[in-house]
Order: sequence, then structure tokens, then C-alpha cells
Amino acid sequence: MITKLPMTTRELYSSVGLSSLDLAKVGNSEFVWAVAAFANKLEKPVATFSNFDCALNLVKRLNAFVEGGVGLRPVLKTSNHLDTDKYKRLAEIGLTPYLIQLNDSGDVIQLVDNLGDDLDELSVDKLLHDLNKMDTTVRHNNTGNNLLGTFWAPNGHLAIKKARLFMAVLSSLIEKAES
Repeated sequence: MITKLPMTTRELYSSVGLSSLDLAKVGNSEFVWAVAAFANKLEKPVATFSNFDCALNLVKRLNAFVEGGVGLRPVLKTSNHLDTDKYKRLAEIGLTPYLIQLNDSGDVIQLVDNLGDDLDELSVDKLLHDLNKMDTTVRHNNTGNNLLGTFWAPNGHLAIKKARLFMAVLSSLIEKAES
């Protein structure tokens, strides 16, 4: 029986895309730490953190389920266009942003092994804003009756429970609006 030894610190840093040049920037207040899916080649980060450890811990949790992996890289504060530390509190308390697909009846809810375009949790306001921005034909052809949204939770099971609750609230609001 082969037992796998825990990953060394060097292997961990390498697995999230960090080089020794990147690591030299830890503690340098001119940089923030960008989190992005490797599928986006780290060009389109979804979050930035001022604290390296906070960002690294979030990336480690995301890499447990995001297909293709999630990376971390230093970005000069002056070239960062994201709201730094927007998700810091959520990440610090150990929550993870799970991307969940749900249908409008709420009976099919599943975790998606990917990272959303942002880490904002799905809310009724956000959903209505996104739907209003979409052309009606594009909305019907691309999403059908499915919704895709991020839910922060300590694990995937609880993220799905939050998604079910969200769908129940949304259904109730729709019923109320239709009556």
C-alpha cells in the first residue's frame, strides 16, 4: 500500500502557480494577491486580497473541487481593478464560494466544479439585475430554466441547502408577483 505524504510548502506554492519571484513579494505592501481559475490563465481574477495567507487558504479550499485548478499571483495595487478584501471576512472564517446550478422548480440542484465570474453570492437583487441586462432571446436560449450562482458555505452540502432556500424564497416572490 502506498501512502501519499503531505504536500511540501514548495509543492503547494508551485501547485497554485507561484514562483520564487512571486513569493519574494509576500509582505510587500505594493502588491495584492489575485485569485483566478487556471482556465482563465490567471488573466481574469475573481478576487484580490491584501493578505497572502488568507488568499492562499481560500485557493487551497477552491482547489479541492474546481476543475483545472485555481491559482494565486501578485498584482501591483496600482493595476488592480477589483475591490481588494471584498471577500476577506468570508474567507477568514473558512467559507468557500461554491458555484451551484439550479433549475427554476428547485428540484435539481448541483455543485459545478468551476469558479464563477465573481464570488458574489447569488441574491434576488443580483439575479434581477443580471436578467435585466440580458436580451430576452439570449436569456431563453442560454439559460433556459436554469440559474447559476455562487453560495458561500463551509462545505458543498450546506451550499446546496442555501441554494434550496434561495430557490424557495425566489419561488415565493415570483408567486406573490404573479398574484
